[in-house]
Amino acid sequence: METTNNNAANIVRQQTGQVVPFELSYPVTLKDGTTLQVLHLRRPLGREMRNIEVTGRKPYDLTLQIIEATCGLTRTEVDSIDGGDVTAMMEVVLPFLENGTGGKR
Repeated sequence: METTNNNAANIVRQQTGQVVPFELSYPVTLKDGTTLQVLHLRRPLGREMRNIEVTGRKPYDLTLQIIEATCGLTRTEVDSIDGGDVTAMMEVVLPFLENGTGGKR
């Protein structure tokens, strides 16, 4: 099995805004058989936010949906990320949604 720091979809989708590399404490095996060790987290775009349900959702749901939308991962792949890693990623991902925290202008 090949090990890589990123899958192709994760690299291709990192085209806009601030990107924050996040090293997973517990790497995830993707559906193509590669091992994902680093996620490149970035601010979601409007088109990605369309499919994210913000109202009445738990912070974990929102975090996982943003990771899925911006990192090119499947729901199953995102759901296999360790809970401790998800909690740590919340501190990076949720501030992306705060008004006035910067965006592509």
